[in-house]
Amino acid sequence: MKNLFNPKYYILPLIAFSSLFFTACEEEDDEPLIETRIVEESVPRYQASINFKEKVNGNDLQMNTNNKPYTNAAGQSFNVTRLRYLISDIKFQKADGSSFTIQGYHFVDATDPADDTYMPDAKVPAGDYEKISFTFGFDREDNVSNAYPALNIANWAWPGMLGGGYHFMQLEGDYDSLGTSKFFATHMGTARNNTVSPTTYEANHFEAVLDTAISIDGDFSFSIVMNVEQWYEDPYQWDFNVYNAPIMPVYDAQRKLFINGPSVFTFE
Repeated sequence: MKNLFNPKYYILPLIAFSSLFFTACEEEDDEPLIETRIVEESVPRYQASINFKEKVNGNDLQMNTNNKPYTNAAGQSFNVTRLRYLISDIKFQKADGSSFTIQGYHFVDATDPADDTYMPDAKVPAGDYEKISFTFGFDREDNVSNAYPALNIANWAWPGMLGGGYHFMQLEGDYDSLGTSKFFATHMGTARNNTVSPTTYEANHFEAVLDTAISIDGDFSFSIVMNVEQWYEDPYQWDFNVYNAPIMPVYDAQRKLFINGPSVFTFE
């Protein structure tokens, strides 16, 4: 099948048509629309290789340790036995406000090395970008129950009674509570507020902004780092004794994760 969007199939007819058009409407609009379209399409595009890392206080996260090597801002020691999360719609933004977005999502299981690198099909136009951002989880439009077969297989669904759609994160482990080891499950997704009538459901995703300039003139790579301790520190200091398990139906806990989330991610 011919590529109907290949300039060679429509430039000459368009030029002929535009000559007639501009003869009749020269005073109304003399913008060279076809030339602008050709210039935009001629910008080269390059492959992104995006790496995902998980750290605690600047050190690589160690999973499933026998001890509790980490301490939150509330002074509670803990370990991490499970960490899975999802990001979507990575955006590259220029100083003039224009941007390019890689549509789609990437699912990360911190125990699976295959998830550490994301090479999206969409290639990024060459240029100078002042920042990179992404959505943590899905926005309301994309967070549709049963819409993603791979996530269904991963048991990633968020319960319908809590708003449906999918999890954004599962962060689990054990913490020390006055000498007793207890389990915690920091799961994040849609926030259900049943303290009001009628019950409301808040999307609860957030935009993580990596304020770093990047010039793209060839295939490129960078890392998105999750600083796990920040989920429990900034600005809200998390108390595992208050929010341990389960917190999925707890509106206040879900909103505190939303508040703490933007400080979690950094660029490498």
